[in-house]
Amino acid sequence: MARSRILLFATIMVCLILGCVEGLARLTYFIIYKQGYDANRMHAVVRRNNYGISDEFVAWWDEEIIHPYLGYVIDFKDAKRNNDSYGFLTSKSPVIKREPGKLNVLILGGSVAQSMRLCLEAAFSRACREPPNVVSLGMAGYKQPQQLMALSYFLSLGAEYDLVVNLDGFNEIALPFTDNCKVGINPFFPRNWNLRIGRQPSKAILAKIGEVRYLRDLKEQSLERVKSNPFRWSACYGLAKMEEFKRLDREITLNSVKLLLLEQKESKTFEETGPLSNYQDPQQVYRDSAALWARCSELMDEAARANGTEYYHFLQPNQYVKGSKVLTWEERQKAYLEMYDYSKSAIAGYPMLIEQGKRLVEKHISFVDATMAFAQEKQTVYVDVCCHYNDLGKELLARFMLDRITQNPRLRKFFKDAPTTTTATQP
Repeated sequence: MARSRILLFATIMVCLILGCVEGLARLTYFIIYKQGYDANRMHAVVRRNNYGISDEFVAWWDEEIIHPYLGYVIDFKDAKRNNDSYGFLTSKSPVIKREPGKLNVLILGGSVAQSMRLCLEAAFSRACREPPNVVSLGMAGYKQPQQLMALSYFLSLGAEYDLVVNLDGFNEIALPFTDNCKVGINPFFPRNWNLRIGRQPSKAILAKIGEVRYLRDLKEQSLERVKSNPFRWSACYGLAKMEEFKRLDREITLNSVKLLLLEQKESKTFEETGPLSNYQDPQQVYRDSAALWARCSELMDEAARANGTEYYHFLQPNQYVKGSKVLTWEERQKAYLEMYDYSKSAIAGYPMLIEQGKRLVEKHISFVDATMAFAQEKQTVYVDVCCHYNDLGKELLARFMLDRITQNPRLRKFFKDAPTTTTATQP
């Protein structure tokens, strides 16, 4: 009897201790991640950010292929999808024809435009009288003149658009110097061009790419195991897994930087580098990049006008624009790092983009500086140290963009009753 009582007491004490440990783990998880622990939510968060700024550097190696005019597109390893989408993440074929009452929209830009795809499609669907045709050609890493080339290419194939929306800016000012000039590539060539077309990368570069791919695979496999692990209910398990994901992110980032350094040391052919200017000052790269960005926008506007199409150009918000948002604690911890190379470029180059944008407005181009779109938002919208937004940020920006576009009298026939007031004047 006494032995049974001792065993019962020991069992109760063990349960109490485990309960306290689990309770402390849940409290710790909440303090660190600002939300209660739930395995499904954790999986969704990590999945959504799985190929963010930490490991996107060599993601192209798995799926992106060279395109003769646009630099690169995606090979989905599916013949029908490749043919229907032309290698883009779009639910509508890029070569569409006008239909009475239907708005044909083309969205262009880099990874921010790509990530906004579903949100913008939904926003246009809510605003239009008839279900619109929204073609989304945003592509991670795209920068001008790739948007200009994409517009010209699909117009040449017979596409008919009523509205062209270009959402860009960050890639145009950050990538020319950081991804290209620093490794001896023409700043206006597609990113990673030398690795995309290299006949035979060196063994050192191939090995480093292999390391990053291996780490990405480990991260992917570890994330998938969360779904079936019998301890997934426990916040202790969740804390351990999140630390594992952070460690893998750090290793991926470190190896990506090493890959960049290897690229800098490699000798390159003219095919890889293109014509090079002897840039001595990064500021000149930023000035030339901003000027090219503006010229491409002018040319896109001209192409749109020639085809009876409305053109809107939005400069995307970015956390490194001074005064553009009061950052939350979470954003300061996870989404702000001034010493990061891309961040330095954004800090130096965004004022140049803003000035070039003013000149576009003077030329009667529908340019909208959206850098202050989050100025009044008190919640978290930025998810990484680069430029990307969470669902709230995407929804806010989509609303900001539609508010401007629906005021255009030449497009009013496509939209439901537009608001009688707006927060900004139509450019």
